[in-house]
Amino acid sequence: MSDRPAALPRRPLTVGELLDAAAELVRRRAWPLLAVGVALALVEQAALYPVREAMGYHVVTGFAGDFEDAFGPAWLLLAVGFTFESAIIVILGVSAGRSMAADLSDTPGRPIEALRIVAAHWWMLLLAPFTSGLVFTVLTYLLGGMSAEPGIAFLLGLALGSLWLIVFVLFGLTGAVSGQDRRVPFAALGRASALSFRGGMRVTWVRLLGFFAWALLRLGFSIGVLSLFDYVTFGETAAFIVVTAGTVIANAAAYVFLAALDAAALAEIRFRTEGLDIWLSRAEQHSRLTPDSVAAAR
Repeated sequence: MSDRPAALPRRPLTVGELLDAAAELVRRRAWPLLAVGVALALVEQAALYPVREAMGYHVVTGFAGDFEDAFGPAWLLLAVGFTFESAIIVILGVSAGRSMAADLSDTPGRPIEALRIVAAHWWMLLLAPFTSGLVFTVLTYLLGGMSAEPGIAFLLGLALGSLWLIVFVLFGLTGAVSGQDRRVPFAALGRASALSFRGGMRVTWVRLLGFFAWALLRLGFSIGVLSLFDYVTFGETAAFIVVTAGTVIANAAAYVFLAALDAAALAEIRFRTEGLDIWLSRAEQHSRLTPDSVAAAR
């Protein structure tokens, strides 16, 4: 193995090391993802704006009316928001997967390769997140998402949200698999779901840990931004801009890190179950590695 500043060491890692590797991948290899993440987070906020207006929700003041009446509309907003979140993570996962392949082979990254994969197969990459999100949204609405009864709205939203989470767990690695393994998206869907069960569902637990940890971080960040209004007076438009900008920044950081975590978890489970680390060490003794060497070892 060459002496290289690797974000991901070629060996099985602890969960803490995996989280560190994801952050290091963003710092060293995948920083252009931040610009793409910000752009996609802006698109998400633009798409959510008319939905929020229709539901009577304002990003600064929240829902108008009684708290109990907000359960139904809140679940609908969550359904639409989760749809965009999972889709963005999959798209960013393609680039993160290519960056991880470049890191493992100690070669310069080529972002254009990820762009070509997304451009050629975007609808198949988005098939799982948008299908599950659409089902989540429609069923939430039809089965009580607009109900004034808070208990019904809460329980149905929780149950339907669990269905979305299952799809996220099974197919959320699709982007990283497409980028790192060079699998065409339909094959990537099957491989992503298979990998989610390997090693005692290790990848699944790592991805869920990252998702919920960033959910808490974003919640705390949002509370911090909203607390500014207790000390500084903003006009309605300025307050909207401040909150939206804070949301975009927090979401973009979360999406980029989660995509990098997908790429790191994918490579690490291949170390554990496919001997990828051993294969790469032996292969580089005979010829210079390339990002496609990582895919060829599957």
